[in-house]
Amino acid sequence: MGLRHLRGFAALRNRGVPGPFLAAICDSDLVRRTEAVALYRELTGDTVPAVASMSELESVPGVAGVDVAVPTALHLPLALEAFDRGLHVLVEKPIALTVRSATLMTEAAKGAGLVLAVAENFRRVPGNRAFRSLIRDGEIGTPYFTLSTLSIPSAMLHPTGGGAWYRDQSMAGSLVALEMGVHEMDLLQYWFGPARTVDATVRTYEPEIVGDDGSVTHVTSEDTCLARVDFDDKLSAQVTLTMAGHGEPVGSRFVVGSRGSVSSACWEGWQDGWFTPDDGERVPVEATIAAWVDGLSAQERELWLPEGTWDPAALTLDITDPVRYGVAYEIFDFARAVDSGTSPEVGGPEGTADLAAAIALLESSLAGGPVSVADVADGTVTAWQDPLDERLHDAHLI
Repeated sequence: MGLRHLRGFAALRNRGVPGPFLAAICDSDLVRRTEAVALYRELTGDTVPAVASMSELESVPGVAGVDVAVPTALHLPLALEAFDRGLHVLVEKPIALTVRSATLMTEAAKGAGLVLAVAENFRRVPGNRAFRSLIRDGEIGTPYFTLSTLSIPSAMLHPTGGGAWYRDQSMAGSLVALEMGVHEMDLLQYWFGPARTVDATVRTYEPEIVGDDGSVTHVTSEDTCLARVDFDDKLSAQVTLTMAGHGEPVGSRFVVGSRGSVSSACWEGWQDGWFTPDDGERVPVEATIAAWVDGLSAQERELWLPEGTWDPAALTLDITDPVRYGVAYEIFDFARAVDSGTSPEVGGPEGTADLAAAIALLESSLAGGPVSVADVADGTVTAWQDPLDERLHDAHLI
């Protein structure tokens, strides 16, 4: 994700978006930081300094914050170090490995009077904004249920990087629940409000991953989740996520309400599907999204789709494009919060709420039955998190 964020900074710079700019690259690995500097120069023509540690950023002019895109286990220590140095923080999702860690980060930011933002990108694309409005405006009536499916082979997950840490519980927590499931929970709660209860089965189908070079990665986190998530107003979500898929890769969404339905052949958003009202002709979901964008007032557009953070000529999602994948917007939103002193769209509280809902998948599976998301959020239910929190405690981080 670090290179995706770098491409996001480059896209904003090339589009002339005021506010965020990349002041330096910070990476303890010489090869990685050298490659990052070269990529940014290739994309923008600019050369930025590169340092090996956060302490070295003190010598770089113009640094107000840090964009933390590292293995999840390192989010807490790096965020705390940044706050101690007076730096604002944008942290990749999930915010942390455990609710306790996320709470510590949120409290530290508040105590220091600094911004903590979470880089949750899916909600930022136009289709997911439009779908939220469609639901809230009652275009399909009262939502009854929603289905979401993602089945991809392990090789499709971050094919340009990431490596073994994604499959190491001590570093990532859970490949399926925290790396992918937190996306799902952010979207569901963005659209439908807070999740109430979760009943899930989370398992590992493939405990070893053999690479093209013959290397073997031993998997200590889960690769598959089957869940039901209940919300208020009798709305339920059926969620199937697997990184152990074979055959045809599948991503889809389907929502049924009292007066219509919406479908998508894309898990990350809404495209290649249909908006089908009971009292009218079905139309491509892309047409519904375009109509929503066209109907935005200038003030609404500045809030939800600021100029330069989206592509008016291409409203569909593209995971290779930082503008069409929401990455550029999350960087812009972070910079806007820093400059204006306002809260980011996804800050510590929102990131912690998403994390609690995602961890509820794991707590439910371990408990063998439904759990309350509120109980996970307030620390009543912690069994799955306890070993991770013990490691953090032993490292004197909590």
